[in-house]
Amino acid sequence: MKLLLFITVTLGTLVMGLESVKCSCLNGGTCITYYLFSGIGRCICPDGYTGIHCELDTDSTCYTENGEDYRGMATEDKCLPWNLPSLIRRGRYHAYSENALQLKNPNGRNKPWCYTKRGSVIQETPCNIEKCGPTCGQRSISRSFKIVGGSQAEVESQPWIAGIFQTIRGMDHFLCGGSLIDPCWVLTAAHCFHTPSKRPINKSVYKVFLGKSILNVTDDKEQVFMVDEIISHPDFTDDTGGNENDIALIRIRTTSGQCAVESKYVRTVCLPERNLYLKENTHCEIAGYGKQDFYDIFYAQRLMSATVNLISQRKCKYEYYDNVRVTDNMVCAGDPMWQIDACKGDSGGPMVCEHNGRMMVYGIVSWGDGCAKENKPGVYTRVTQYLNWIDSNMNGLAAKSRFLPEPK
Repeated sequence: MKLLLFITVTLGTLVMGLESVKCSCLNGGTCITYYLFSGIGRCICPDGYTGIHCELDTDSTCYTENGEDYRGMATEDKCLPWNLPSLIRRGRYHAYSENALQLKNPNGRNKPWCYTKRGSVIQETPCNIEKCGPTCGQRSISRSFKIVGGSQAEVESQPWIAGIFQTIRGMDHFLCGGSLIDPCWVLTAAHCFHTPSKRPINKSVYKVFLGKSILNVTDDKEQVFMVDEIISHPDFTDDTGGNENDIALIRIRTTSGQCAVESKYVRTVCLPERNLYLKENTHCEIAGYGKQDFYDIFYAQRLMSATVNLISQRKCKYEYYDNVRVTDNMVCAGDPMWQIDACKGDSGGPMVCEHNGRMMVYGIVSWGDGCAKENKPGVYTRVTQYLNWIDSNMNGLAAKSRFLPEPK
């Protein structure tokens, strides 16, 4: 028995190993093969995926269109496994067929289905899965609270955050934040592109990154885009001491012409409802890569997030600032202890608030007097004032695009 055990362990150690073979592992799965049996391999799947090819997304619980792209786990309790011998003998759709990765709806029915057995009869049965609603404003992991006074955040908690970079002398330098409001569009601040000379903006020197957790690190979570168009509000001005009409839109695309692809790390944030007016002390979130102190030389590098409370218009205008710098196109927010605030580098980024179960971009980081300075809250562009402007410019340039499905 001991000899048998030794042989088994030794063979297991010698035979199994990592080797680059053509093992169809998806979603970051690792192919494991056997040195003595090179034709045999299997996939070791990362967290969140399972299946022969790591094709099943264990977090997916709804389908879009007719569900042909659905790769989730939700099925009927009585679903038969796709690799059941009786299904393989039956013929057309099974785990080893040519279209195996299209299982859940391999024949294009109106929703995902699976095989079930009733008596001796095998039949196709629709799965009890809901159709997906709007995907904006939903994150795949919880927020990270504890920017100035904030804490490090995983990008999954702020998947709509965009990083806008400017190329100077061949180097990409972080410029501003932004919010993904549509797969092809990022919302940001006009002052990020404002220059006294008022020369035409050179779009080719800008890049937009989505899914980025660390400024100086690139990983496979990220998506990078060229800038197709920059539309700043025509009435933007900083002549009042504040930033009036501080809003801009960026149209993005990859070198192959695609827009953003939805993933756990990249999602849209919702725009607010028209005429929505949130009350004083409503908790909202700010996120960005900006400085953690007004006197810091460098940006935070890691994505940071924090909570702030909305401040009434009256207080902001007449107690903290004045009614010249603060207009009704702005909204103020701060920390009651004056220890949390947006800062330089957070400009253009989102202030998001929860409404009806979804996160929406209620404000755009615009300006303030210092960072986390007592009685000087952050001032944000009030997005509800610009919904018509956003809609007309997005639809005027091109029809809105839908998310491409996440690669499988």
